Amino acid sequence: MTEFSALGKSVTRFERLDAIPTPCQTISYHSDQLVSACPVTGQTDFYEVTIDLDADGTGIETKTLKLYLETYQGQAIFCEDLAVKICEDIFAASTPRRCAVTLVQRRRGGIQITARHELKKD
Repeated sequence: MTEFSALGKSVTRFERLDAIPTPCQTISYHSDQLVSACPVTGQTDFYEVTIDLDADGTGIETKTLKLYLETYQGQAIFCEDLAVKICEDIFAASTPRRCAVTLVQRRRGGIQITARHELKKD
């Protein structure tokens, strides 16, 4: 039996991304609750994030994913760097065949940014 860090517990702080076994070949996670801060102005940046996995028998437990995404609130990071960081962390936790992270930053100053990063197993 897998020991979960948050699932089934009254945990409100992120500890780690938990991997879960899955027979699914493709998994897509989506959230519109990702928030960070602009490293230059300190203004709040709001995102929609989509995480696509070509699973290799493992997915991500969603409570730990939610807690993980919450760790970026108030953190100063550019959109493009955030896409890379999330992709690297999800890839390391679930070891999929492929992981792609797409961030859509809400418009600020009339400009919308979409950043995408992808990692694949060799």
